[in-house]
Amino acid sequence: MEIYAFRAELLNQAQVRGAAEGIFTKEAFLAEVADRLADAGDIEQLNIAWFEGEGKRRRKLAVHAYDLDDADNSVALAVLRWGGGADVGKFNYTEATATLRSLESFLEEAVSGEFVVGREESSPVYQLAEDLRRRGNNVSRYRLYLLSDQLLSTTSKVLPSSSLNGVPVDFHIWDIRRFFQVSASLTGRDQLVIDLTTWVSGGLPALEVIASSDDARTYLAALPATMLAELYDKHGSRLLEGNVRSYLSNRGKVNKGIRTTVLSDPAHFLAYNNGITATAVGVKAEDGRIQTVTDLQIVNGGQTTASLFYVRRENKTAPMDDVYVQMKLVVVEPAAAADMIPRISRFANSQNRVSEADFFSNSPFHVRLEELSRRTLAPSKAGVNYQTIWFYERTRGSYQNERNKLTPAKQRKFDELNPKSQMIDKTTAAKYEVSWGMQPHQVSSGAQKNFAAFANLVASRWETAPDAFNELYWKNLVAKGLLFEHVRTAIAKAEWYQKGYLANYVTYTVAKLAYEVGRQARGREFNLEKIWASQSVPQAVIDECLAIGIEVQGVLTADARPVQNVTEWAKKPDCWTAVQKVEHSLSPAFLAELDDRIVTTDRRRTAASIQKIDTGISAQVKVYEIQPPQWVAVEEFLRSSRQLSPTDASILDLVTGRKPGVPSEAQSRRLLGLLQRAAERGFRGDDSVD
Repeated sequence: MEIYAFRAELLNQAQVRGAAEGIFTKEAFLAEVADRLADAGDIEQLNIAWFEGEGKRRRKLAVHAYDLDDADNSVALAVLRWGGGADVGKFNYTEATATLRSLESFLEEAVSGEFVVGREESSPVYQLAEDLRRRGNNVSRYRLYLLSDQLLSTTSKVLPSSSLNGVPVDFHIWDIRRFFQVSASLTGRDQLVIDLTTWVSGGLPALEVIASSDDARTYLAALPATMLAELYDKHGSRLLEGNVRSYLSNRGKVNKGIRTTVLSDPAHFLAYNNGITATAVGVKAEDGRIQTVTDLQIVNGGQTTASLFYVRRENKTAPMDDVYVQMKLVVVEPAAAADMIPRISRFANSQNRVSEADFFSNSPFHVRLEELSRRTLAPSKAGVNYQTIWFYERTRGSYQNERNKLTPAKQRKFDELNPKSQMIDKTTAAKYEVSWGMQPHQVSSGAQKNFAAFANLVASRWETAPDAFNELYWKNLVAKGLLFEHVRTAIAKAEWYQKGYLANYVTYTVAKLAYEVGRQARGREFNLEKIWASQSVPQAVIDECLAIGIEVQGVLTADARPVQNVTEWAKKPDCWTAVQKVEHSLSPAFLAELDDRIVTTDRRRTAASIQKIDTGISAQVKVYEIQPPQWVAVEEFLRSSRQLSPTDASILDLVTGRKPGVPSEAQSRRLLGLLQRAAERGFRGDDSVD
């Protein structure tokens, strides 16, 4: 796809979103690109707060969105430069500077307290300005973004940083070209090249470890702590792999042990600290020194990195020059990065709590959802004589990649079978599941934190009852998505809806509905299967959600709310508690839509039984895809390491050809377990005997 087609598709998505939510296309475009910035790891969650006006001395002020909740204690503000026409417009350095200047002026007046004078206290931008004023200098960095559907002149210069009351202010421009490049990249991230010669003349001394891997190289080095702290100061949580960022955001800023060692025994920091593990997709290295690193991500050691930054900032006399941090840097080929980097992160954090929320795209759960989505046909909608598929996008861009492999004629058939509107990615699935799981404050906290909550909801259940994640589970997940999106559209069009905070209202409304069904509908359950069967939501359900929605709006925007900023209030568990306490009686019309719990329980049991059979058959197929010589090699390997029981040997005889028979489903699962056990102990598939 070329850039003009990419822009046209993005504008179309914005128009569809704008129509559904009752907002202007430019606001919907801002929401669309905000999602893409979150996916790219640049910003956790942009909240819309649209303002354009004048400040002191009639200077122009503008702000369109913000994020106050980054793990590195930075603040992001954004302004949109909007074209919206069929032709791609252009803007130059001077115009970009003027647009960002209006955003910086807003920041200055907000921090000083001048902005709020004489303005409406209930407006989102007033609440934002108050938050910025109260934070004062308790901010690591201000990041000001110019976002646009137009093209920036290629001759534009780099925008220099500034400062406000001693806090650095950085400027970032994301034009349509940059969004297109990130969309087309293999990693899904904006390429970040770090020049290490800025800190170490000639580059960072590093030892390359000689290994046999074709798609990864490993370097060992000792980083100056000053370098690591300044990198975090400049790039913030952009350096942290997503799961590490989510983990760090829930921890204190400074590890006391790290502070003590830096201040009292800096020379031994290298000996005491575990160091960091990082990945990259490229390096430039000569004569044992690394000059540049491309797309550096810290996958273990995020707290060490953040702690060094805060110690340096809080204590200007800290002896940082004597402190070094050991680093293992794994350089992965870009084509393998999407798969390998999450694996490296998982194993690097296997001893830490972050691994509890380890829920990467290659996990068995996501693989199963992908398989279920591809083989489960949705009932045809009214007026349509063919069935379609809800496409689960396990890895970023897989929907478009599948489509791009096809000829134009086959692409049209693909689009009919897999409508773009029926594509669900991991973060969207998390939003649906966690909302119904009655944790709307987690959904309101942004995609990264919500995804960790999703992992916690599912992970323990997967360990104890993996067969519960079956075709019925997938259908119910889609039904939860249909409910969520229909509620979103209904609230956006409701007369009582005051524009703003739509995402918060929707997740809280869905959660409150689930809560009240559990509280009031004794012996009955919400009928998700009816929604799946009709691919729509009954009007009685929509009416009930609208009645709940107006109550949710009342709690979130109440004058007496303990947190003035509504989006920040929505992230608090206390906000969910307050919504739960609101009295709400489910209507008879809604109660009539519920299903008997005995019936739904029986359906779940049946679906789990079918999944167990499917899993067993799948195991048998995998066993027979492996040739007898490899099973012989597995047997010899495990026998030589004393890992083979008499029962194991007897089952292996069925697949090595020593005795007749077909392994049962249970025996096939055991055989695959033996294969995994051998692999964990160093067995390789090419060790088989011919």
